[in-house]
Amino acid sequence: MDYILAGVYQKMILKFGKAEGIVPAEKKPKMVVFMGPTGVGKTTTIAKIASKYVVEENKKVAMMTTDTYRIAAAEQLRIYANILEVPFRVIYSEEEVKAAIYDFRDCDYIFVDTAGHSHQNEGQLEHTKQLIAAMEQAGECQTFLVLSATTKYRDLLKIAAKYSEITNHQLIFTKLDETSMLGNLLNIKLATDTPIAFVTCGQNVPNDIEQFNPQKTGKEILTSKYERMS
Repeated sequence: MDYILAGVYQKMILKFGKAEGIVPAEKKPKMVVFMGPTGVGKTTTIAKIASKYVVEENKKVAMMTTDTYRIAAAEQLRIYANILEVPFRVIYSEEEVKAAIYDFRDCDYIFVDTAGHSHQNEGQLEHTKQLIAAMEQAGECQTFLVLSATTKYRDLLKIAAKYSEITNHQLIFTKLDETSMLGNLLNIKLATDTPIAFVTCGQNVPNDIEQFNPQKTGKEILTSKYERMS
């Protein structure tokens, strides 16, 4: 059994691969965009990553949100921006995207929150697609799709398929602390061939986030599987 598990473990690591994460911009500012369904923790994830760049790496950061549907979401990100003492702006249109990027041109990174919505809402998906296209035209841009590890696999597949129509992206899985079933991380990687960049395991800012570790996750998946078999 140990020999079999060792072989499976090695194959898991190879299948997971390695994500590039956030790549420094050749020409700043670098836009880092976060998209995904409602309730997966996008805003908190942005705050965690932004705070690390501000506090630990001493980078100049700005925050923007295109989520004009939920007042609470914009206010939450505004609070984080105030705590970090970084500029913040709410964006309503493609023209405002370009203006904000110009105004924040001295920043190293602009972290952008997008509206969370159902993957079945074609209108909002199209709106998100247009806004991200405007950012990509205005400068260097990276996009991350934020998913919850607690979401059912069938739903994850549908969500991933819809968001793949918007732009190329990497994955961030949240709420690992709320489930012991981590096999979906590997399932989605195999189904979409999209790299996993970060995982989060709690609400604490700036903690409870780390770069995705294939070795660690592979061990946790096999340990959980082995315990259920026993």
